[in-house]
Amino acid sequence: MYHKLFLVLTIILFADAIIVPKISSTQLFASDPTSLFNADILRIASRTATKKSNFNPVHAANHSHRMMKQMLEMYHKSGMKTARPNVETFRIVLKAYSNLGGRKWEDEHEKDGRIYQMALNAVDKMESILICWRDFELKEGYDYEKQLDTDILNLVLKAYARCGHQEIPLPSSRKDVKNVTKLPWFEKLPTRLTYAECAENLLVYMREHEKDLPNIAPNEKSYAYVIEAWSRQQPSARKYLKEMQGKELNGNDVCVIRGSRWLPFIERFYKRAQTGDAVKRRLIRRTLLWSYSDILDAWARSGVEQAAKQAARCISKIEELSSDDVKDVNLAKKLATCEGCNELKHDSWEYKHQNSFDHQNIELFHGKEKFLSPFNVIYPSDQSYTSAILALSRSGAKDAAVSAHQLLNRMLELYDSGDWGNNRPTLLAFNSVISAYAKSSAAGSADKAEGILNQLEGLCFDKKYPRYKFLKPDTVTYNSVVTAWSNSKEAAAVYNAENIVKRMEMRCNAVGDKFLDVQPDPYTYSSLINAWIRSGLGVTSAEKAEELLKTMIQKYYCGDIKFLPHQKTFSQIIHAWGRCSTEDDIPVKRAMDLLHLMEKISSEGVDGLKPDIITYSSLIDTIAKTRVKNCYDLALELLSKIESLYKAGDKSMKPNVRTYSSVFHCLLYSEQQNKYLMAEKLLNRMKTLGVEPNSFTYNYVINCAASETLEDEELKVEAFKVALKAFTSLRRSNFVTDCYTYNFFLKACALLPSSSIRNKIVTEAFRECCDEGKLTDEALSRLRYCLDPTSLRSLLQCDTMSVHDLNPQWSAQVRV
Repeated sequence: MYHKLFLVLTIILFADAIIVPKISSTQLFASDPTSLFNADILRIASRTATKKSNFNPVHAANHSHRMMKQMLEMYHKSGMKTARPNVETFRIVLKAYSNLGGRKWEDEHEKDGRIYQMALNAVDKMESILICWRDFELKEGYDYEKQLDTDILNLVLKAYARCGHQEIPLPSSRKDVKNVTKLPWFEKLPTRLTYAECAENLLVYMREHEKDLPNIAPNEKSYAYVIEAWSRQQPSARKYLKEMQGKELNGNDVCVIRGSRWLPFIERFYKRAQTGDAVKRRLIRRTLLWSYSDILDAWARSGVEQAAKQAARCISKIEELSSDDVKDVNLAKKLATCEGCNELKHDSWEYKHQNSFDHQNIELFHGKEKFLSPFNVIYPSDQSYTSAILALSRSGAKDAAVSAHQLLNRMLELYDSGDWGNNRPTLLAFNSVISAYAKSSAAGSADKAEGILNQLEGLCFDKKYPRYKFLKPDTVTYNSVVTAWSNSKEAAAVYNAENIVKRMEMRCNAVGDKFLDVQPDPYTYSSLINAWIRSGLGVTSAEKAEELLKTMIQKYYCGDIKFLPHQKTFSQIIHAWGRCSTEDDIPVKRAMDLLHLMEKISSEGVDGLKPDIITYSSLIDTIAKTRVKNCYDLALELLSKIESLYKAGDKSMKPNVRTYSSVFHCLLYSEQQNKYLMAEKLLNRMKTLGVEPNSFTYNYVINCAASETLEDEELKVEAFKVALKAFTSLRRSNFVTDCYTYNFFLKACALLPSSSIRNKIVTEAFRECCDEGKLTDEALSRLRYCLDPTSLRSLLQCDTMSVHDLNPQWSAQVRV
């Protein structure tokens, strides 16, 4: 009698989390040994159902498994006279492991007489139980597959889904099947699949055999678990890039797409339920809603091009399902009460609804919603809204920020209504909307980003909104607004960014309720540095950016190593000094000081701050732009240093074409004599080092030769030869000429003495220039110095000196 009573109590106590064995009332109170043994196993297995329990759920599941094996062993040793394990025995133990979700644990495993620690999860144990059951039934002469049913296979599908993790379904992820091939859905597979593929394979098996074995026909839960499995397996964009390493992935192998294929099947169940029982309709609706939520999460995580569009479609469908549920709940409220009283009718919709859940114990997703109340609407969850907002924010699409903001407002409206259950707006949603505005190029985006920050601070600090006390801006929130102002093209953008940083400092220095732990971090300073560099305020921009850089370095020397600036930040500020239009050499000195500071910190053991080729190239470029008197000497000294480091074995310091082009630039505007010789020598120098010159390089060489102010006619001819050689080399290379090439070459032709040879060279260059559509007014003006008026008129066939009056095809390739 004790066992009968205990079994009834256990089923009632744990009805919300354990799938109750389908036992009739006569079977429930049976006193046969199998039922009594099952009652004991259920008592232990039920400990896996409650999360806040003093029992370890893994130990409880393993204990129930040991009891099942003991039952089998006793049955065989007694000559089949003791309790025989039946379907419910295996169902209870399978459910116990299914309740563990994605937990992992270590267990002892004996091999070759040695004990090993083996990592296990629910899938490993459940597959071994199914194989044990199969072997047991075959030995007894029974058909194992006929004893399986949809509920049991759904437990396996649930385990596949919950044990899944982010993974790309590539051949490298396959494992040896070993004994798993004994399971009917693995019989034709040579290798073990990912968990999502296992779930899909099991679902296909159920679909293929539902005519012969109607008891395993898949229902809406079956499809939902497969969708969840693919959703969990969808890797993030970062993981995808890391693991693929340039390999191509077939579109059919994108996890979220493979999961989405099964959504129409649940849609069909839902469509058929529209004219049926309202309870069943709501159950299927919830299944469909959570499946769309799973797909939505996967799209948001994927980071692929169509993610935002698909996420928006999913959240729209979820809201549509929620709207349908509102209608059903409103109808239920009208039918559930009598006129003048609040008591339920025993034949009312709500009574049947409540009774259905209490006694049939229908549960779809453990841990998401244990009970579907007849009066509580199924709304989109906070996670669904957040995932949709995140997908929109990451997309950077034109209207992404506006759409994300609208979703955020709907979250707030639902929360303010008081009907959203345990859901509430998330800080990630606010931060993602701000980030979307930071990426937007639309006018006023930075203002809107700051407006959301102001709204968030108001909800947090205003006593009129006590329900929002949990929602506090963090450093990421403020940093996103700083980034928004940094990317803005408004005149006062940099000052607004600076004010946000001051607000951060004020909040973290405040006391009491006004305090926020939003201490500016390295990203804050980097964003503000970027804002000053983009502000275009000349010397002020560079000085402010350098001041912030030195603040970071000071914090680093005070012991906060995370404030160590990145070498890219140094390069950006060096470049900012190069854009300063001053007549003195202050920008060059400040840029050189930054290089020396980098070298000093690097010499102290900070390898990450060692000046690289980009740093040196930026410095040489800064020297070139300032055009100080000794610019060429400084640039050549830095170039020699770079070349020495490269020749000494530092392959990362190999000069690039930009480096040499900046040195040519310095040479062009320097006061050096015999520039054509230096240019030719520098060109040969870069070729020797294996750096291929491009169009810009050859143009600099031609211009250096053409800019010579020599009096000796022989030296002028030598200078022209350098220009001609560079012009010819460019035409034979893989690079193309441009309008500057012809401008500079026609300028160099003036170095030749007036003769028929010069006229022929000039005429051929002019015609080639016209054929390529690269004629400019400057090229025409150069002809005046090379041809006499008669020859010029004959060449142009007119008296004009403007390209606008000539054949438009001659200047077709010139950018206006």
